[in-house]
Amino acid sequence: MSIFGGGGGSKPTRLNEIRVNQSVLGYALPVIMGRGRIQQSLIWQNGFTSKKESAGGKGGGKGATFYNYFVNCIAALCNGVVKGIGDVWAGQSWLSNSASTQAATIPSAGIVTPDSATMFAVDAGVGVLNSFSSSHNDLGAPSATVLSGSDLGWNIVSGPIASISTSGVATTGPVYANTAATVRGYYWGASNTLALLVLDSNPDNYGSYAGDGIPDSWQVQYFGTNNPEGVATADADGTGQNNLFKYVAGLDPTNPASIFVLKIAAVNGQPSQKNLLYNPIAGGRTYTVEFRTNLVSGNYAALSGFSGPVTNVNQVTVTDQSATNQTRFYRIDISLP
Repeated sequence: MSIFGGGGGSKPTRLNEIRVNQSVLGYALPVIMGRGRIQQSLIWQNGFTSKKESAGGKGGGKGATFYNYFVNCIAALCNGVVKGIGDVWAGQSWLSNSASTQAATIPSAGIVTPDSATMFAVDAGVGVLNSFSSSHNDLGAPSATVLSGSDLGWNIVSGPIASISTSGVATTGPVYANTAATVRGYYWGASNTLALLVLDSNPDNYGSYAGDGIPDSWQVQYFGTNNPEGVATADADGTGQNNLFKYVAGLDPTNPASIFVLKIAAVNGQPSQKNLLYNPIAGGRTYTVEFRTNLVSGNYAALSGFSGPVTNVNQVTVTDQSATNQTRFYRIDISLP
């Protein structure tokens, strides 16, 4: 344009490239819920070209010259699947609302051709109609890595675990019953727990109850752990029958009324016979009547020449048919398998 007249027409400036004004690492992409106006982020461009155009002046005179520019580019819009593009804007200037989108799954051949190539061509000067392709190699899911115990770090979460070696071998302490335990393994910031069951492989090895002939679980049931009144020789309820005898006889060691009783009774009309009555009877036990003729010396022998036993579920009667000695002392031997 000339200020003083006589000048020629204006000449447009031709752009030869697109300059990036800003480069950002880790640029956050928006998440769109529904429909919204967003600014794209240019992540790739190529093939920048220009085309000189002119428009006629008034009355057929010489008009203005201008350039149309074309570029191949990829722009990131938002996170997720773009269902459609509505209006397109350049700053505050509206460009188009004739958008067309195509959703496609890349087939094994890796080639997809746009369904609306013609519409793309006339929509705001988009001039690339070529099909696009994508080569890929599907390696499948990675195989699982099998780790050994020595690959992990370990700690004890709960239960009777005494230690865990560097190779992942757990050492347990004695238990009075099968007991749950939990350990945790660590590997490169990842961790998970492992549930274990510590078996009571030796039923008589726990604490102060160890090796006394009574299962530890029975003692813990009635006395708790490591209670002096729970040891085999203790008589916790003062009945004169210690815990070992009460376990074997199937009695309650904390109940004074729970005792084993043997009674001797005459047999009517049979002076050389005696009835032996004993109770209570517990399942899984063997009851053997024994006798001797001297209270302080001699060995007890199993009774022979008897009738019975006769039981009424809770009490047993055995009749000694040879009770001819002046004195005869009886006892009941109770045994477990």
